[in-house]
Amino acid sequence: MMGAFRRARAALFERGAGLLVAQTAFVYLFLYLPIAVLITLSFNDSRYAVVWQGFTTKWYTALLQGETVARVDPTAAWNALLNSVEIAVAMVVISTVFGTMLAFALDRYDFPGKRLFTGVVFMPIIIPSIVMGISLLLFFNIAGIQLGTGTAIIGHVAFGISFVAVVVAARLQTFDQTMEEAAMDLGANELETLRFVTLPMIKPGIFAGALLAFAMSFDDYVVTFFIIGQENTLPIFFFGMVRQGISPGVNVVAALIIVVTMALVAVAQWFQGPTW
Repeated sequence: MMGAFRRARAALFERGAGLLVAQTAFVYLFLYLPIAVLITLSFNDSRYAVVWQGFTTKWYTALLQGETVARVDPTAAWNALLNSVEIAVAMVVISTVFGTMLAFALDRYDFPGKRLFTGVVFMPIIIPSIVMGISLLLFFNIAGIQLGTGTAIIGHVAFGISFVAVVVAARLQTFDQTMEEAAMDLGANELETLRFVTLPMIKPGIFAGALLAFAMSFDDYVVTFFIIGQENTLPIFFFGMVRQGISPGVNVVAALIIVVTMALVAVAQWFQGPTW
């Protein structure tokens, strides 16, 4: 009886492992197959991006030479990309500093109204983006602030701080504070303990919060649309192009961004070294 039960359990585990592999493969296909299709269609020798008519690199050559490719102006795309990077980098720097400080305040100190204040911190993550965009637009209009990349940075910082604070606070929840006590017992002051003990140990949480904030800022469309005025970011630029139909130029710009992103991730992994 026990032998039959063990054989049935072993067979179940074997089938379960196969199902797990199949599920994992399906998830990765679901995530990366559209990216592979987009990169493939960027080499399509057709002005209609979804109809394959042969392989060509003329769209890349034309775009890199500064020529307009199927309604995609490379100068406008480049300016939109620069605006997106400028807004995202400025937002990450500000949000990481203040978000980390906010996480320390929420984790280390008790003060009147802390529960209410914590809810306020979570609010930019919870409320719909369109509500936040409209409220920021009204605020800037009432304050008489001219819309542009500056207002976009302010708006992105408004929700970026919350994302960084939540991620860093989660890391601080698992932080062993006895390490700080041991450092101070050995003669380190508070600043030295923060620099040489606390920050190195919560650095993964800070980097994760910063990367999440960068991704949220770089991809944001709704909030940015309301508060950037006459300027453009890459999501707004892409949306304007896609409304007129998917063209080879859109695929080429998207493919180049994907390749550059993968290269940056590979360089970061190379500097970090093996993690096993």
